[in-house]
Amino acid sequence: MVTFLTDFGYGDEYAGVCRLVMTTADPPARVVDITHGIPPGDVRRGALALAAAVRFSPRAVHLAVVDPGVGTNRRAIVLQAGGHHLVGPENVLLMPASEALGGVEAAFDISDTPLRVGDSDTFHGRDVFSPVAAALAGGAAAGEVGAPVGFSDLTQLDLPRPEITPEALTGHVLFLDQYGNASLDLYSEALRRTFLTESVAVWMETPRQKMMIPFGRTFGDVATGEPVLFLDSSGHLAIAVNRGSAASRFGLVPDDVVRITPAASA
Repeated sequence: MVTFLTDFGYGDEYAGVCRLVMTTADPPARVVDITHGIPPGDVRRGALALAAAVRFSPRAVHLAVVDPGVGTNRRAIVLQAGGHHLVGPENVLLMPASEALGGVEAAFDISDTPLRVGDSDTFHGRDVFSPVAAALAGGAAAGEVGAPVGFSDLTQLDLPRPEITPEALTGHVLFLDQYGNASLDLYSEALRRTFLTESVAVWMETPRQKMMIPFGRTFGDVATGEPVLFLDSSGHLAIAVNRGSAASRFGLVPDDVVRITPAASA
């Protein structure tokens, strides 16, 4: 199986052409689209989405293309991790997913792969990544499609660091989904022994306002138009507005600092 994630959008032919290249190279290949709706050039959003998806995947080839540096000296690579292959540009896009799969075990430079199908400087998704992904899905070894390279110096995704104390949780907006829900870099595992208790309100301070907000289980725990903190499907602490947009309500953008304190601390 090949999973497929890009920022190509749904209005152009780019994702479809890549699928045609893959199915021509390996007709039995099963391609599962994760999304092609990553905001253009947003490598971090693509990296986080890919990492969230691969946790639910059987062994597969994961093709991801969010590549604002296409045509420059950035390498095209294949990473091996946990029995999976990850194919894409060397721009941190693949790194969180590889960590989610147990860490990089080997890396290969496919920039000059003999499988290349075209000579475009700006569409490596079609010309380089797709034929390599298809070959790997068909059983080729990574060493057949590229040259092994060291991986200890691969650049990791640089994210702000949250802070958790008995008195406060300080996190950052990682991303905003299409509903306006804001996912924070505060994860369920780290919150188990904190003051957050379901159905109990806390103070939430964003760069633009401070208010009391309940920690709930789902959107319906609050009235329509009201905000709620909850653990989203990927285990992030998140801010939502029932049938509304937390991004609009609180003016949130990625990297905004969000501070949460017990109600008694006001």
